[in-house]
Amino acid sequence: MTSRERWTMALWLAGIAVAVWAVIRFGLEPVTAALGIGGTLLIASPARSLVQRTWAWNAERSEGERLGAAAAALNHAIERHWTTEAGRRKQHLAVDRIPVLWDTVREPHSRTTAGADPSAGGPQARHGTLDALIDDYLAHPSRLVIVGDAGSGKTGLCVDLTLALCRRGDLERIPVLLQLSAWDPETSFQDWIVRRLTEDYGFLGDTTKYGSGAARELLVHRRLLPLLDGLDELPPEARGQVLRALRENTHLPTDTVLTCRSEEFRATTAEEPLPDSRVVRLLPVAAEDTVTYLESHFPDDLERWEPVLRILRTDPTGPLATALSRPLMLFLARATYQPRNSTPGDLLDADRFGTSEAIEAHLLDMFVPVVFESPPVGADDGNPGRPARYWPAPAALGYLRFLASRLDARRRDGEHGAADLSWWELRGVAGVPRYPFVLVPGVIGTVSCCLLGLLLFGLFGRPAFGALFGAGVGVVFSPLLGLLRTEPPRRFVPRRSARQPRLVLRPLLLDLGFGLIGLVTGGLIAGLLYSVTYGIAAGLAFGVVFATARRFTRPTEPKHAITPLRSLRDDRDAVLYAWLFGSLAGAVVGGFLATAGIHRARYDLVFSASAATTGVVGALVGALLAGAGLGMVVLSTSAWGHFNTARWWLAWRRRTPWHLVTFLDDAYRLGVLRSTGAHYQFRHASLQHHLAAARPAGSPAPLGSADQSAAG
Repeated sequence: MTSRERWTMALWLAGIAVAVWAVIRFGLEPVTAALGIGGTLLIASPARSLVQRTWAWNAERSEGERLGAAAAALNHAIERHWTTEAGRRKQHLAVDRIPVLWDTVREPHSRTTAGADPSAGGPQARHGTLDALIDDYLAHPSRLVIVGDAGSGKTGLCVDLTLALCRRGDLERIPVLLQLSAWDPETSFQDWIVRRLTEDYGFLGDTTKYGSGAARELLVHRRLLPLLDGLDELPPEARGQVLRALRENTHLPTDTVLTCRSEEFRATTAEEPLPDSRVVRLLPVAAEDTVTYLESHFPDDLERWEPVLRILRTDPTGPLATALSRPLMLFLARATYQPRNSTPGDLLDADRFGTSEAIEAHLLDMFVPVVFESPPVGADDGNPGRPARYWPAPAALGYLRFLASRLDARRRDGEHGAADLSWWELRGVAGVPRYPFVLVPGVIGTVSCCLLGLLLFGLFGRPAFGALFGAGVGVVFSPLLGLLRTEPPRRFVPRRSARQPRLVLRPLLLDLGFGLIGLVTGGLIAGLLYSVTYGIAAGLAFGVVFATARRFTRPTEPKHAITPLRSLRDDRDAVLYAWLFGSLAGAVVGGFLATAGIHRARYDLVFSASAATTGVVGALVGALLAGAGLGMVVLSTSAWGHFNTARWWLAWRRRTPWHLVTFLDDAYRLGVLRSTGAHYQFRHASLQHHLAAARPAGSPAPLGSADQSAAG
């Protein structure tokens, strides 16, 4: 504990001692009245800013040991996340690795000068395997651009490279794999990297442990190594902005990694060149390597695959070999025909699959139904790819088509982050109208407040008035909460509030709104049941509790890998924390009013009991009222609350299942979706675009297909 903290604690204890002495000496009512009037005058006076500057705690900047600790924690969290993701993508074992080769398209001029010493930092290899490329980059880092066709393995290479960099433990070059499709060109590229980092790794906001601005300081000190995946997913003008940022931003290291489709990169660099960059191209998988890959995965089932293997050997440039030369399609073929009752020889039907495009469309058609109809078996702990429950393939296909069509619609409209299936943005992604977010909290809040008012005032023999009062409070406040914008997901443990480097208006207004709800409702209830003085005291107490419920928290270092499901559970826990916080405060206020003010109550209790029993009942009722009140307020504005309203509406409209969280996690387990931090994405853009397109002939019809086609 620092000397400043010790002085602060001593002053708080002295203040409490003075308050207790004043209550004993002058009585409760004069003291509470004086505190209420004095606090109001202080808040409204010009001296408020001076007091804030004097007593606000300002976190030190993130530097030195604090920045080093942040770097170590970030490196560990990134390695843990992408290790899990590599397992989901089936690329963590040697047998799962598709044999992709590469060659060099262009090298920096300084590295191709005659007589240059390769050991001085220039790359030594011009072609080879992906492992050789990773080793070459680690030994001779320079800006690396990876190009290739759709599904050629660019993202998989970025995952492997990220893990290789993390495992080296070099805290001066922490790899951060980012999907460029999530970038909003209206935000500066540097600010976007910082924001994305703090969203996916919220523990960097722990100012006590890492200082203020840890994510930005890591970038400014060039300790982050961005791996930027999917330049081609951005609009053409935005691609040029990315290349300009890489060329001109001094905070971005010169060994940044970038991936893009070949044609899009060629068109972009014609307008915005990217000098001093090494460009490598991922090559199609050779037919003999395709045969070896399939043989290694089906060693006891080669008879079923023999017709396919024979065609691959005899016609290495035919439609089948061409289609399976793309790593994505080779993986889909393996997954589609994994079940023993399937027939890979169907791919040889020249009438149905006379072109490589027809084969690719068929594999994309069959992937989702097959993985949902034939999921992996085994215990959850022993097989993390096993889904939590069974989903009929036609229903699962319909749900995924709806979500893919909504994401594609956002992409066509030019919205940023169109590839992200973020659970807290489900309302915008799925096009849910506004009225459910006003109606649901309005109905639930009105009914709950009516019952709570009935309980509280019923103890004093006025149940009808209590029900009417509670319904009035619910009607006034509940619909207003539904109009607020969705909060990002939060993860919390108690802490003291830190002074922000600048005034942020929206959180301040939200805190004041919460405080106003607590002040008005708590003050009215205590004032109606006891006296104006008690009403002021209770109103101030509940106002402070409601206003600070979101502030006495801090992001913490996660104990699990960063996943969408983990972030959803953390946000749910934050709502429960607010419920508990309100309950504790309500128990204190309720117990105090029931013991100290029972003789000044305006009405008589409907039961007779000792002072101790009355105090216990008051504490329980106060805990229920304040906990439920603060819980409903925080729930209505939380990401988890908005997500639940959106998923209920979508399930009622048969767009998504009732158990949407479980469904999305199962789709992730089965490899249909991937995880980038707290966001879901479809495994590949080709799969998303195909699912969003018109329903292919002969494929299972999705639930509510007419509505979904219209929505797409």
